[in-house]
Amino acid sequence: MDNKLLAETTDAVKQVIDRFGIDILADHKRFCSAFSDFAPRLGKENKAFFVALSENVGTIFIKENSAVTDGNKTPEAIVGRAMSDITEYLNDEKAELVVRSIAGALGWQMTVSQTQQTAQPAQQAYMASSSLIEDLFRRAQNGDNDAGFNLGERFFYGRGVKQDYAKAVKWYTVAADRGDCSSQKKLADCYYLGQGAERNIAKAAYRYEQAAEQGDYDSQKALIRCYLTGGSGFPPDNARAEYYSRRYGVYADDDTPEGIMKLAQLGDPNAQFRLGCMHLNGTGVEHDPPKAIYWLKQAADNGHAAALFDLGCCYYSGNGVTKDRVTAVMMFRKAAEKGDLDALNNLGSCLLSGEGTQRDPRAAADSFRKAAELGHAKAQYNYGECCYNGTGVPKNTAEAYRWYREAASQDDPNGQYSCGWCLERGEGTAKDPIAAKEMYELAAAQRHTAAQKALGCCYANGTGTAKNFANAADCFQKAAAGGDKEAAELLAACYKYGGEYLAPNDARAHYYADQYGLDYDEI
Repeated sequence: MDNKLLAETTDAVKQVIDRFGIDILADHKRFCSAFSDFAPRLGKENKAFFVALSENVGTIFIKENSAVTDGNKTPEAIVGRAMSDITEYLNDEKAELVVRSIAGALGWQMTVSQTQQTAQPAQQAYMASSSLIEDLFRRAQNGDNDAGFNLGERFFYGRGVKQDYAKAVKWYTVAADRGDCSSQKKLADCYYLGQGAERNIAKAAYRYEQAAEQGDYDSQKALIRCYLTGGSGFPPDNARAEYYSRRYGVYADDDTPEGIMKLAQLGDPNAQFRLGCMHLNGTGVEHDPPKAIYWLKQAADNGHAAALFDLGCCYYSGNGVTKDRVTAVMMFRKAAEKGDLDALNNLGSCLLSGEGTQRDPRAAADSFRKAAELGHAKAQYNYGECCYNGTGVPKNTAEAYRWYREAASQDDPNGQYSCGWCLERGEGTAKDPIAAKEMYELAAAQRHTAAQKALGCCYANGTGTAKNFANAADCFQKAAAGGDKEAAELLAACYKYGGEYLAPNDARAHYYADQYGLDYDEI
């Protein structure tokens, strides 16, 4: 930690506490306003205090100050507890800066750096960048519903943070109370299933109704289901179920092809979209791409974002309609404007390649970035590629690694492979061959051909692991089967020359050379 910066922040915190009293630590807005007056240069640090004090870290110091100053508790114990409450939102260094500044301002005598006590040797190779979580946190606190919902999603699915259903419920609630339909629906699901909160059908019905009134079809059905089946202290009410069924035009047979057709013919965009997807995939109805296009167009004309995206994909590939990349881009753009992240990512790809539109790397990078910031894994990888190659943005390998790591945290194989590449070579981050090999393993498990070859090289060269040519050959064989010609040559070489845990096998080497059309004498 930068001791000079710690001294500056500690002095600023002390001035705030001396001026307004220790209780100001419980009011993050007043504290940060005062902090900016005393230390206007420390804008980034002020943001970190905003995040930390919003999570009630200040109250810990208020409650424990007397115990520490009286010698009944150690400062390290309180600081460790405070850090554990905010490391979901701030990285270790920022978290430590905040808590040690407060401790120092209160006159607590600290010894060993908290991050030195808690650091892990291979820490967070594929955890999400805390700066992104911190940014989502601040935006959510300041009234951004998308940020609140996305923060809830990250905690619900464990994307870049430790999975925590209770925290997911907290952030869904913040956004739901502000009227966000997606958050209302997810919060209702949590109450209905008892995830992150005690199962409560009444609360689930209340939140489903909020989302249903905003036109969410799934919530409308779920609300009717709550009243039809009841449960958990919530008695069935058929009359109420019938009332909502008439109100929303949702019927008991909605989930049958006939019921979906009925609603689609009545102009329900969700039913039109579902019917289009069913015909596109042959699910429950005949596989009929032209008929799928008809219903997707009906839904798209009614402003259905997912239908616009699917229609764009059909025009892009020529599925059920004449291939038309220009129309595909138009559909992706319309869907992206309605918040569809898949469409935003696809739009970026078209802008980057110049397919269906004029090539515009800067606009492509901007599309990838917007989707990446909202948690879209493929877009995170794509934006990382832009940063790595300097495409549409200044070349920045550290930023590239950050976004590869974001994608890797969501199990994106391209992100995992690229994260491993950076870790192996020390590009944008410190070299860490062990973590690199672990990343290659994750991507290889998802049949990523380049990762399978890279993992084979790790075993052949002893990178991040002991040499093991038997394992290397196994990896090379998988990559070769995926079409990698170099992996095929390495596979034949393993058997031709042998190595640790693998005896030479000339017949086997000849077999692979013949199989992949290689010149055996040049191997």
